Amino acid sequence: MIRNIFEGKYRWGAVTLAFLLASICPARADDCSALLEQFNNAIDTAQEVNAQAMIDKIAGSPYCGQFQTRVQQRLAVLRLSAAQIMMARGRPTTEYERLITSAERTEVVWQASATLGEVRFGERRFAEAAEAYDRAIAIVKNETLTPDKPEKFEIEGLLARSAQARLLAANVKLADGTTRFVETARDQRDGTIGGIYSRSVRGITPQVVPIPITFEYAKTTFTPIGERAVRELADALKEQRPERIVLVGHTDIRGSDDTNMKLSAARAEAVAAYLKETGLGTTIETKGVGSSEPFKVLDSGGLSQEDIYALNRRVEFIRR
Repeated sequence: MIRNIFEGKYRWGAVTLAFLLASICPARADDCSALLEQFNNAIDTAQEVNAQAMIDKIAGSPYCGQFQTRVQQRLAVLRLSAAQIMMARGRPTTEYERLITSAERTEVVWQASATLGEVRFGERRFAEAAEAYDRAIAIVKNETLTPDKPEKFEIEGLLARSAQARLLAANVKLADGTTRFVETARDQRDGTIGGIYSRSVRGITPQVVPIPITFEYAKTTFTPIGERAVRELADALKEQRPERIVLVGHTDIRGSDDTNMKLSAARAEAVAAYLKETGLGTTIETKGVGSSEPFKVLDSGGLSQEDIYALNRRVEFIRR
């Protein structure tokens, strides 16, 4: 039975994937019972290809279409569990990448998007990782797709990894020497800026949000990516209209404490000045902390010292 391959707990899930699969009940309907029975049998015997063939038929049926999301979830969990077993065994990415990308493509199981984010992060494809984390956050926010709310630490972990991937994408040069700004995904429900800027993710409000606002070396002048990042922050704040926020500037440890403290404060003030110029009516407090509050990296595996420096050079906005 398929249940036998769902053993152990993984990074993205407080419950085993076996429980997740069990919670997505086998579909039943008199009008399409034959197709659904074939699909459920394929899942129960781990026949991925046959299960996909049945989904294609279900999607095209005028009677079974209502079950499409449910069957997609079951197949996504099957694929994800098989991929995670290979990951746990240390197999190369080439052996399980198809399974993860196939599981994630339908965007119906948040753990699949989060796992793809982890894979891309490990490959130093930080922009793609941030986008995958955003998709995971959106699926979590969709109570139809995710009726059982994830644990608080899981939601906070998604938000933290998304922010971390964005900071690195904005700072770490690609093979062609460029860096990348990752635009935050819009909320599918109301069109507002979501992701790390979300007002709430199933009751969890992001309180401290690191923004990938980058500056020219030792200056308060925004880089092109910094301009896009501060503009996005302004858009998010205009949508949410908080009464008061705090902007905190941070630097890495290079340079004297006095220089870093002054530079971090000046950069926070530069962001505040930009926000005020856009007409934002929110009360803004600024402060600089230099290098005294380094970025909390829960897992620094695969990150270089330059990456750590990049994470520490940031401006955070804090909701009050």
